[in-house]
This record gives sequence, C-alpha cells and structure tokens, in this order.
Amino acid sequence: MEMPTKCYLCSSAEESMEHIFWSCSFAAKAWSWLADVFDLLPHANLMTAYKAAKGCSRMKKDLWLISILVVRSELWYTRNKKAFENKKPNWPLFFKRVLYQIQQYSVHLKGDMKNTCGDVRILEYFRVRHRRIKQHVPIECVWTPPAEGELLLCCDGAARGSPSTAGAGVIARNDICEVLGAISIGLGTTTNYLAEIYGIVVGLEWAVKWNTNRVLIRTDSKSAMDALDTGTMPWFVRSRWRHIFANYDNIRFEHIYREANFSAESLAKQGCNFGEEQGMNYEGRPIFLTSVESPNVYYFRFK
Repeated sequence: MEMPTKCYLCSSAEESMEHIFWSCSFAAKAWSWLADVFDLLPHANLMTAYKAAKGCSRMKKDLWLISILVVRSELWYTRNKKAFENKKPNWPLFFKRVLYQIQQYSVHLKGDMKNTCGDVRILEYFRVRHRRIKQHVPIECVWTPPAEGELLLCCDGAARGSPSTAGAGVIARNDICEVLGAISIGLGTTTNYLAEIYGIVVGLEWAVKWNTNRVLIRTDSKSAMDALDTGTMPWFVRSRWRHIFANYDNIRFEHIYREANFSAESLAKQGCNFGEEQGMNYEGRPIFLTSVESPNVYYFRFK
C-alpha cells in the first residue's frame, strides 16, 4: 500500500516537487526574501521569472537567474539532509549557504551594471565585486530634406517575432518635404529582415505612380539597405528588383536611425494587423500620425 509522504521541510503537507520548490512554508520564506532583495517577483517557471527582470542591467538579470537556481538547489539539498541524515531544516544555515553559492557563481558573470543605487545595493548585499558601468553616449540623428527633384521614401518593416506576422510602412515626400502619400501593408508570416527588404521593394513599386526618375530610400536597417544596394538580396526578390530598376534612373540609399524614422515605423507596426497583401493607401499625411519628421530637426539616440 502506497502511503503519502509528508514534506520533510514543513511536515504539514503532502510532498511533491511543486510543493518542495514553491508551496512549502520554508520555500515561501526563501522566495519572499529573494523578492525583497531584488524587488522582483519569482515564479515557478524559470523563463517567466527571468522575464520579470526585463529592463534591468545585464548584471542584475544574471544574478537574479543565479539566485533562483541556487535557492532551488539548496531547497533540494536541505530536503535530502532531513530525509537521509535526519537534520532539521535550519534557516540561518540555509541563508548562509545561499549567499556563499551566489558569491561563488558570480565570479563568472561578465555583464555590465547600471550606475544606480539599486544595482550597487544588490552587489553589496551579496558581496559581489562591482562590475563596469555601461556608458550611454548620445548620438545625434539628423533629418534633412532630399535633393532637389528627388522623391524621398522613408521605409520600415516590422515583425512581431522572427518569423511571425509582419508588416511594412512607407511615407513618400517631395523635395520640399510635403507628404505625398503613405502606405501600410501586411506581409503575412516572415522574418524582420525580409520585412525590411519588402518594405523598400513595395515602396518603390508604389512610388512609380508619381513618374519620378530619382528616388532616395531612407531606412533604419543597414542589412536590408546593403543587400539591395549590392545586389545580394534573396533570390526570390531579384526579379522584382530588376523590374523596379527599369522604372528609375537613379536609386540611392541613406541609413537613418529609428528615432528619426518613427512615422514609417508606426505604419509598419500597423501593417502587422493586416492580412497578407492587404493594407491601406493614404493620400497625403495620415491623420493618426500626430507628428512627422521635419527638416533640420535633431533627434537623439543612445548607443
């Protein structure tokens, strides 16, 4: 006859893996302590617990993950001590072992810390050697009009995953920065890289209606820009690209940072909501774009 086993840590409930690592009063005390130190919420699922540190420094993320793994390991170690050596769970001893293990494993961490009181407090608490601080250097992003007689296409592609539902957005302007039109189109399921390429290709095919011979393409994707400029694009795009070239005398590319290309990015994200080859064509500037890049306006981004 199989009898239920009481938890060796709390002796008040039936033992199971979920109970030992999460529901047990001894384990709950450990997780509550860890949550207070990091100001983050632990979770039984490691991926969910790691995502709770989104936006934190790399050092804090790695230390958070190590702490979770160490606590789980020490809970199992303490349980086995009681089961096989009849040693009662001892919180001060458990606390010291966790601190020691975290300190030992932290030697292998290479991530940067932020110059904040929170990061310094955590390092001091676990007696971990201070890490280098990642400096944020502002980069000036300049938006300028195209050359005289040139059509400007600000292009962008977006995907919710890689691969996943994707979309593209394009804004057309003349040489005096007037918005001639904009498009937002769904691309189906594809990667972010191909979404950037299709954003340029679709934009050039759409811009033929203005009967212009010179076009300036601005995009925040250097990889897509270099692939089209050097002719190393995927094979299934080359026939469309050759047909596009027959309609223009000159196509030149310029890289622009995302901070100065936010209107095209907004259209690309909206395109993710459309089905494949479905979208919207706007005459003039779309109303929902509350702000558009202006000539000689300076934007800033951080490295």
